[in-house]
Amino acid sequence: MAQQVRALLVDDDPLLLALLSAFLASRGYEVEEASDGEQALQRLAGGGFNLVVTDRHMPRMDGLALCRAIRARKDESYVYCIMLTASGDEQALQVAMEAGVDDFLAKPLRPADLGARLNAAERVLALEAGLAARNQELSEAYAKLSRDLDLARALQRAQLPAPQSFGKLQFEGWFEASSFVGGDLYDYFPLGDRLVAFYLADISGHGVAAAMMAVAAQHQLRAAAQQVVRSIAPDAELGDAVLEILNRYNTRFLETNETGLYLTLVFGLADRARGLVALVEAGHPPVLHAAPGASEFTVIGEGSVPVGILPDPQWQARTFTLAPGSRLVLHSDGITDCAGHDGTFFGEQRLRDLLVQQRGSSPAQTCAAVGGALHGWHAGSFEDDVTLLVVEAR
Repeated sequence: MAQQVRALLVDDDPLLLALLSAFLASRGYEVEEASDGEQALQRLAGGGFNLVVTDRHMPRMDGLALCRAIRARKDESYVYCIMLTASGDEQALQVAMEAGVDDFLAKPLRPADLGARLNAAERVLALEAGLAARNQELSEAYAKLSRDLDLARALQRAQLPAPQSFGKLQFEGWFEASSFVGGDLYDYFPLGDRLVAFYLADISGHGVAAAMMAVAAQHQLRAAAQQVVRSIAPDAELGDAVLEILNRYNTRFLETNETGLYLTLVFGLADRARGLVALVEAGHPPVLHAAPGASEFTVIGEGSVPVGILPDPQWQARTFTLAPGSRLVLHSDGITDCAGHDGTFFGEQRLRDLLVQQRGSSPAQTCAAVGGALHGWHAGSFEDDVTLLVVEAR
């Protein structure tokens, strides 16, 4: 017997209890006795039983009421119930099964019948024990995975840059993953004494695969930007440099990506000395721009091809002056596509209105306001990663 059976015998006939107890003990069961249903429940409260053999008709609490009470309990393991009955009435058996009885044993008892019923009980209890063990293994594995994902989430957030200023350019970002880890990212970093690179990317899909690709994208974009800036002339067109960075990254992405994922991206270079910015939008929601003294935000960029789709996507760079007092806002579509309780999207217009209200606030306050508005709009975890990057010229 692979599964240890601890049996509780319930009957108001002492002789029958003695006979059953001897038979079950001979099979290696641990056996205890009770004279009625109420006494049986008191014994069951201590736990550890996985088999109950009970008579149907008993004083105080009969077998049917006992089985109903057993099924109402929150036992850690399954309790197999066999009912002793002198009735073979089909309706009575149906009532007993609805009460939670697993099997029946007719009176008067015959050892062969009892042995067959116990063999069936042992098979069910062994299966249940195996399932419980597998569930425990799964629970432990899930707990370990949760701990690992919590660590991965902390590491991913640590990869994001802290709020920072480069000369008169101030950068502030906000990111929240839809699950433990996400596929959105933003970054900003200096390239020599004059240039600053910044971008916001959105990997297709969610979860671990997207997060791993996001980490790779961060390293590859930084490497491509540094290589290009080292090789270009000081008077090179800023737009040409941005295009070269993205084309190099796109080529590298197509050569190494075997996941079927792709990403949308807005990548920019800012020349602090000249106050110029060049942007390339690769399939990403357009950048929002507010000029000095203006509260309204206008769109920079339009639809194009994401990274990882075509070897020659024919992107275009847009160069403009970022004068003191102006602001750029980059965002992922997780913000505008965030659904409210009635299914309505947050939408670009609502985002623009909120940005207008925050025009006089700091970038940090603006990020906090957008995050608060989205959490008020959508209850619970977001269905997509949400990311915002604010760039302000002072």
